[in-house]
Amino acid sequence: MTTQTTQTSRVARHTPKRRYRPDLHGIRGLAILGVVLFHLFGNGRVSGGIDIFLTVSGFLFTAMLLREAAENDGRINFVAYFGRLFRRIFVPAAIVVVTTAIAGMIILPYTQHTQMLREAVASLLYYENLELINSQLSYDAAGPETSLFQHFWSLSVQGQFYLFMPFVILVLVWLARKRNQPAVFWLGGVLAVTLLISMAWAIIYGAQSQDEAYLATSTRLWQLAFGGLVAIVIDHLRLAKGLRFVLGWVGLFMVVSTGFLFDGGQQFPGPLALWPLLGLAFVLFAAAQDETTERGSVTQLLDNKVFNWIGDYSYALYLWHWPLLIFYLTLRDREAIGIRGGFVILAAAIVLAMLLNHLVERPIQSWGRRATGQRANTIPIAVGLVVMLVFSNIVANYIISTQQETAQEQEAGYALDTDTYPGALTTLEDGPQAPEVDTYEPNGEELAGVEQEYITQDCRQDGRNEPGSYEVTLCEDPDAPDNPSATVVLAPDSHAGQLGADVPNPWT
Repeated sequence: MTTQTTQTSRVARHTPKRRYRPDLHGIRGLAILGVVLFHLFGNGRVSGGIDIFLTVSGFLFTAMLLREAAENDGRINFVAYFGRLFRRIFVPAAIVVVTTAIAGMIILPYTQHTQMLREAVASLLYYENLELINSQLSYDAAGPETSLFQHFWSLSVQGQFYLFMPFVILVLVWLARKRNQPAVFWLGGVLAVTLLISMAWAIIYGAQSQDEAYLATSTRLWQLAFGGLVAIVIDHLRLAKGLRFVLGWVGLFMVVSTGFLFDGGQQFPGPLALWPLLGLAFVLFAAAQDETTERGSVTQLLDNKVFNWIGDYSYALYLWHWPLLIFYLTLRDREAIGIRGGFVILAAAIVLAMLLNHLVERPIQSWGRRATGQRANTIPIAVGLVVMLVFSNIVANYIISTQQETAQEQEAGYALDTDTYPGALTTLEDGPQAPEVDTYEPNGEELAGVEQEYITQDCRQDGRNEPGSYEVTLCEDPDAPDNPSATVVLAPDSHAGQLGADVPNPWT
């Protein structure tokens, strides 16, 4: 027993201390507030708040998981771990996802429903960043056609990190126990290598496709690793009071100024993203080791009631603000939001954030502290998995049903009266005039799911913006006449592809 205790003590040596950091709570709230304000008033610029958000996640969870595994003989209580995640993160997110999806079915045009529902599932299952990449949707400024769930890309990166990081920690602690060495040394080495490789990949990927690099998990790993490294070293720094004072205020300036100095959408997550991350590190380094709050310091500023209040509601505010913004632009038929509209959305988001916090987040956390045994963890996990399964099945069935109906209609063809619906015949010199009608055929609901011939004949390029990804493909007309009087070639994009759709006259 003594030998095992000694080994555990050695493996757990130098692990980050367990303590509440009010400055971290404040800076996280400030970062998320910056994201919201730049979305509403920043004309498409990026605040750098998401980069800080991911780094804070790396800081907190790396320290927590390492401490638990190193101090408990290489074990992590996965039920308790995922129970906390479901209570704190999943439940509020699921409520917003489901509510937004229902509202989207009512507010958005039918042609956007399928993609919107796919992204709702991707957000609920934490792969929205991958869905955006696969759907060739970039991180854009808000507009009526922008994704309702675009902001879930960062939560997806965070969720993927939460899923794989415990297993990384377990492996490293196991190796440390085998060698009877402090686990923090193994973890520090892995984090440093991850930071270098991921940042290098962010540079390479960004040069090929900045839109994809911005959203990819692989290019964001270095920011999570950066947070983990800060968590490892912060307890061992002994800085003079004057230096800490200066570092704190310089760091706060770097955090706040990011959105004004850099075009983050085009430059992050490359090396320039170190600017807000170093700012965050400086702010954290400025806190006194004895946990006292020094007068006039950044720590004192971030620990006041205002920043604590922002930190308390920041997660719910982030969840609500984006769908409210897109719905506002859609309903008002506007391409961008004005100052007055921005304040309306901000006020509405704050109200919904407070309701979500007081009616859901706080009660479920309070219940989790009161619940006996494993109920506080097993019930949220079970309910969460059921919600994931049921919602995903509902959406899948809807999409499959819609695709089948469209395929049947497309196969049957459109039997339309050319006198009432002359279509392209009106473009002829002696063609008919289009009469006034109450409805137009074929309508957008039918056309939304129509697959063009170049897709069904496998002539579609994958569209990746990478070297070697543009193979020239050729589709022959399967119904070509024996002796054609002319040959027509359609090239090169989806707009031209529509002209070859297998739809009977008069639509061809």
